Amino acid sequence: MVYYYAMEQLIKVLLVEDDEFSAMVTTQVLKGCCEIDLVETGEDAIEYAGKKKFDVILMDIGLPGMGGLKAAGIIRVMPGYENTPIVALTAFAMSGDKEEFLQGGCSHYLSKPFAVSDLLNLVKSLVSEAC
Repeated sequence: MVYYYAMEQLIKVLLVEDDEFSAMVTTQVLKGCCEIDLVETGEDAIEYAGKKKFDVILMDIGLPGMGGLKAAGIIRVMPGYENTPIVALTAFAMSGDKEEFLQGGCSHYLSKPFAVSDLLNLVKSLVSEAC
């Protein structure tokens, strides 16, 4: 099943993920409904967000160099990204982690490993809410 965003455009997703396997899985799950740009660092995420407007950002938290939470906080205050969904897509699942990520600039949280349907439904609902 393919989901289309307004006017039959694919959902523009910035996937920030340094793990090759996780990036491959996430890309495969979303390939029919999303146009995905993949970067591996928080610094690159900020750079890409400055060049292109994304509908959704999927942010790994445990990144090398600048962590995903810091990058999410910076992107959150960039013009045009104040209300963009930024999903903490992370293996951090200890008590209090979700709350920390939501207070730090992420708008949503999905722990790894995730169910394919959970990721698809989340991305679809985030775009539907924005329309």
